[in-house]
Amino acid sequence: MNGEEADFVSLFQVILKNFKPDCSQYSGSWKFAMRSSSWPAAIFSACLLASVSGSALAAERWSSVEGQATAQLPPPTRTKTIDSAQLNCAEQKWQLILALMPEAQGANGDRRAITSVGSERFETAAKRDGNSVAVDLPSDALPPLRAGIRMDVSVTGGEIDHRARFSLIGSRRTIDEIAPRCSKRDMSAYKAILPGELNPEATLARELLADEIKAFRSATKSAPSVAAALEPVDGGRRLLFATLCGSSWYYGNSGCNMTIHAQSGNDDWTRVYETEGVSMHIDPKSQSQGWPNLVALTFDGDEIIWSWMGGSYQPPIVEELRGG
Repeated sequence: MNGEEADFVSLFQVILKNFKPDCSQYSGSWKFAMRSSSWPAAIFSACLLASVSGSALAAERWSSVEGQATAQLPPPTRTKTIDSAQLNCAEQKWQLILALMPEAQGANGDRRAITSVGSERFETAAKRDGNSVAVDLPSDALPPLRAGIRMDVSVTGGEIDHRARFSLIGSRRTIDEIAPRCSKRDMSAYKAILPGELNPEATLARELLADEIKAFRSATKSAPSVAAALEPVDGGRRLLFATLCGSSWYYGNSGCNMTIHAQSGNDDWTRVYETEGVSMHIDPKSQSQGWPNLVALTFDGDEIIWSWMGGSYQPPIVEELRGG
């Protein structure tokens, strides 16, 4: 099947998916159907294709691997090097695993990938290991993958470039099926920050965030819940983690906002970080200028590593489910 034929099949599958004709009236001859008006003839053609190519169309659909957070993609088109592909999720990180044809020789190592669905384009890291290439996918790629018609993938940076097109028929159901099976992210190497409403430092948080609390009251006619956690840092310094929660309309999907204030000795508290609600952790083994690195897990499952730079926390490393 060439690329144009594959595109037609993908489009036809979308039509059949949403249009289910009554084929019983066309159990007679071809001549009867084709002598009819163009609309019944079109219906007859749909019935004919549905009956003679049911197994072929099924092969063009995404399917889940039983008991695993893995989806099997339909056979690729417009490719000379990619034999098959799977979408896999582990520790909330999504990867497209491309199995290469035996003749696609090349050394192991890092690559760059571009995954395109409609007008959406995702440039991420990829890595070749043996006869496969793992392409990192950010969480932002999942909605278009679920809703799109086809996906184009290209991998560059090695001896051979790899390109392929995949149908997305059945991707929505399959992704929704495998997502709950994806394992949780292992954060055991980090210290979790757990702000509490009853912690003594919550009083300090209310003082430092008085203007934000006032703005929230004015916009929502209600008071946000305030929680805080205080973490000591070497050299007589401290970090105050504070959250304001109460409205997904006001604070985004998570319904919370997090701020971090820093203090050195008896100096005034300085705001050094602010974002929508995240699950925050401290990396005790990594630091910058004496301040520990922070590891934030966003509401969408992205991992962001913040380091101290120029008097505040900045995100020098962004790992969107290990994507770029």
